[in-house]
Amino acid sequence: MNFWKKLAYSFGSMGAGLPENCFTTWAMYFYVDKLGLSPRLFATAMLIYTAWNCLNDPLFGYWSDRTHTRWGRRIPYIALGTLPLALAFYLIWVPPAGITGIAMFWYYLAIIFAFDGFYTLVILNWTALYPEMYATTQDRSVVNAWRQVLGIVGVIVGVALAPILIAKFGWKGLGVIIGSGTALVMFVSLLGSKENPRIQGGESLSLGPAIKNTLVNKSFVTFVLFNLFFQTVLVMVQGVIPFYTQFALLLTDTQKTFVLLAVFLMAIISQLLWNKVVVRVGTRSTAIIGIGLFTVFLIPLAFVKTLGVGITFFALLGVGLGALLLVEDMMIADICDEDYLKTGARREGMYYGVNALIMRSSVAISAGIIAFVQIRTHYVAKLTDPTLQPHTAVVGFRALMSGIPAVLMLIALVFILMYPLYGKKLEAVKKQCALTTASCPDPGAPSTGTPAI
Repeated sequence: MNFWKKLAYSFGSMGAGLPENCFTTWAMYFYVDKLGLSPRLFATAMLIYTAWNCLNDPLFGYWSDRTHTRWGRRIPYIALGTLPLALAFYLIWVPPAGITGIAMFWYYLAIIFAFDGFYTLVILNWTALYPEMYATTQDRSVVNAWRQVLGIVGVIVGVALAPILIAKFGWKGLGVIIGSGTALVMFVSLLGSKENPRIQGGESLSLGPAIKNTLVNKSFVTFVLFNLFFQTVLVMVQGVIPFYTQFALLLTDTQKTFVLLAVFLMAIISQLLWNKVVVRVGTRSTAIIGIGLFTVFLIPLAFVKTLGVGITFFALLGVGLGALLLVEDMMIADICDEDYLKTGARREGMYYGVNALIMRSSVAISAGIIAFVQIRTHYVAKLTDPTLQPHTAVVGFRALMSGIPAVLMLIALVFILMYPLYGKKLEAVKKQCALTTASCPDPGAPSTGTPAI
């Protein structure tokens, strides 16, 4: 596949990063601090939302694996779900005028149900194309580096530039710009998307056994537990940044943008380094290094008081973040290869679906932790003067940006050390997988048997 096809496909990462990170970072700030929804109601909505994810992620992945159309298993879902995804995202930021309290709670809950449903439908299927389209570590590393760079660009627009967009166009304008941008880049990604007709075997098990078969895979279980703690930290940090920069650092909207740009730009720049490192030492070792760097640079954020120092440490945080973002999908792709050799079916939809199911719980976990700290430290919403925020609340935001996520990252390290799919074992899996795929007959040809190891 040529360079332009790879680049076009990779634009889907921007489509994933734009709405999800904007929602994760700014929804709590918008509904709690600006609209006055209580932290307890917000956390309750996110808990119910997580339960919805427990249904839609594996279910949509299962459907995708079992889909057969003339256009493929994945592409129709991307094409048909993109515009509804953009509309649902826009509606998050335009609640009906005058609603408060429980009415606002129900509106928010209904809209995020719709948003996440279409997001899962589109992004899960786009992501599931990656292991099918790119088989070697070299190809996966190169394409994933592009994906991460474009994904971080989406994060920069959705997170770092959001204060400027909000100041100029308002919250409604933010919804229009990010929603439209999401639709545009997802349609661009379809120009580089192609399904392999040789491996459309799909999921043969019923839903329950399919999920069970996925969850007994040791490689997947250790990976997904590592990823759960990392994603909880990432969601928590993104959700706390608006509060931290507002009340702990007392920054203006423009200054907030500089701080956020520091971490994400460094994550992009570091991809040049990590792309070489991951080919040389593998995904597991790269993840271990990334965890160490990310954790070390979380700690100083408890003590930062000035813009310059904040930019410095957020930039250093971005170096470790770059490594962790790069390896995530590469590790799932390796796990899917291992599973293919065991089952004879490409089950990316199920693996990405179950991974998403567990990862989405990070949203509820992080929202619960943030809400708990806000309540216990007597946080006050809707203050016009940030210097009037109680000192206890400011200390709470500092803890949420440093000590608490650092502890969670150390737990993530324990699970990545237990991850078994690396070194000679991974090399053997890749070699056998390449031979098995090459020997598969064209669609319609007689079967030559089920691959196994």
